[in-house]
Amino acid sequence: MENREKAKLLKRILDSQGLPSLSPLAIKLVELAADDRSSARDLAAIIEQDPGLATRLLRLVGSAFFARPQPVASISQAVVLLGFKRVRIMGLTLSLRDTFPMGETEGMDYNHFWKTSLYRALIAHDFARCAQSGSLDPEEAFVAGLILEIGMLLLYQTACPEEMRKSFPGGNLPLEEAVSWEEKNLGVNHREVGSLILRRWRFSADLVDSQSYFGRKAIEPHKPILCKIVELARRATETVFGQTADLHELQRLAQDLLKLEPQGVNVILSEAFDKVEDLAEQLLIEVDSQTDIIRVMENANQALGRINASMNTSLQGLLDQVGQYDRSLSRISEEMSQSRRDILQNTLDAVAHEIRNPLLAIGGFARRLAHQADAEDHGRQYAKIIAEESIRLERILKEILEYTRAYEPAFAEKDIVRVTDKVLDEFRDLFREKGIDVVRDFPEEPVRVPVDTDGISRVLRQLVKNAIGMIGQDGGAVAVTVQPFRQTRQVCIGISDNGRPMPDDIRDALEESNPSTKTFSVGLGLPMARKIIEAHNGRIQLEVRDGVGNSVRFFLPMSQSH
Repeated sequence: MENREKAKLLKRILDSQGLPSLSPLAIKLVELAADDRSSARDLAAIIEQDPGLATRLLRLVGSAFFARPQPVASISQAVVLLGFKRVRIMGLTLSLRDTFPMGETEGMDYNHFWKTSLYRALIAHDFARCAQSGSLDPEEAFVAGLILEIGMLLLYQTACPEEMRKSFPGGNLPLEEAVSWEEKNLGVNHREVGSLILRRWRFSADLVDSQSYFGRKAIEPHKPILCKIVELARRATETVFGQTADLHELQRLAQDLLKLEPQGVNVILSEAFDKVEDLAEQLLIEVDSQTDIIRVMENANQALGRINASMNTSLQGLLDQVGQYDRSLSRISEEMSQSRRDILQNTLDAVAHEIRNPLLAIGGFARRLAHQADAEDHGRQYAKIIAEESIRLERILKEILEYTRAYEPAFAEKDIVRVTDKVLDEFRDLFREKGIDVVRDFPEEPVRVPVDTDGISRVLRQLVKNAIGMIGQDGGAVAVTVQPFRQTRQVCIGISDNGRPMPDDIRDALEESNPSTKTFSVGLGLPMARKIIEAHNGRIQLEVRDGVGNSVRFFLPMSQSH
């Protein structure tokens, strides 16, 4: 559409009889906002002219959003306690909300519109508070967030033909998609309409700018801080309601623009659920924060599913490459070996980085939401499940990164009996707690073995943990043996238990030279133990006998002088 035609259309929208007008009270409040000579008493006198508005304002001031320790009994007291500008803006917010309808009409779901607007306002308020900018009032950010998409209501009511109303994107699409639909079908987008109506209502230039810019343009360095904060709040709200899923990108932007750490973003988003219902009641907006939290966690669960699938696909290929690399070491030069190792490591780090960032973002947010969850709080209980799943995936990713890195043992001659005994002592309390008897079958004399002490200690810990895991709640026994074989110059270390038979996934993790993604369920602790043993030129044996228990033995070369 040509600029001239668009200008005509916008003028027609503004001149339309269907365009809502602010109440006379709201107009006076807007005028007060622009008049530095106004006093708190002037404001109280205007608000008290509308008993309904005054009552709702007092209830709003006493809500969890403001967290006042004492109830507020009068408008004058509210002005004194909260400050002239804050009460003025909140009174204006109530008037704005009363100007527009509720309910659902064809393509416009007013309830959803106002609910997302309220979440956006709360988030914008807290972003502004954290920004610590002397030029920005958090309550102004609240209003900017609340009315950010107000042009959508105006566009729907005044310019959307009857035949297009059912397909109108009434706040249920990401902003960019909604704007694209509006421009294609109506010739103008709702942000342009919003900018014009805010000018007519004599809002501040910064509030108008927050309407005019969105996406990348809203966060350009020279844009007002209010513009950037409202854009961040918009993206956060789309993340909350599942229209976009990139929480990590939101956290990155908040850090770049506001110097706000990811945990700070998680706190702001999670606290919005705590504040929203009380505030929604005062603004006559229908909100069920429990339902909203469950929806958010369902979106997070789907995102974790995609991350898990990506890990299975991407990391299986890398695990295969690791196996090929290990098999090729004996056939290639040291220089070529290092080159291949570097390429493989860089590829692995890139894949891990792509997976880790969204995983950490989802996990951190879920953990914050799950904080202090009780049995009646189903949404936060769901968040607890998501947090646990994200921790599991984080652990798997960490283990894969560790497993695929080159392991180079630092050999030193050690008494393997003392090394084994020391590791068992670490489990003394756990053995006692689970009612497990420990049988040590060690030779009296030292058994000298060239080992990487940290590596072999890790192997022993993993195998002891595995044995403990096979024993039920009624207790049992674990036998640990160290047996030197002088003729073959080997030592055998065995860990046996009388628990249930070892499941197939654990057996696979121990026995397969090249682990696959099917070992993800038990992690890579056991494959890593095998890798360490093989790096010592050792080998591992596994025996599982129904009704008897499990036995894992590994053999290491003894010292030549032994």
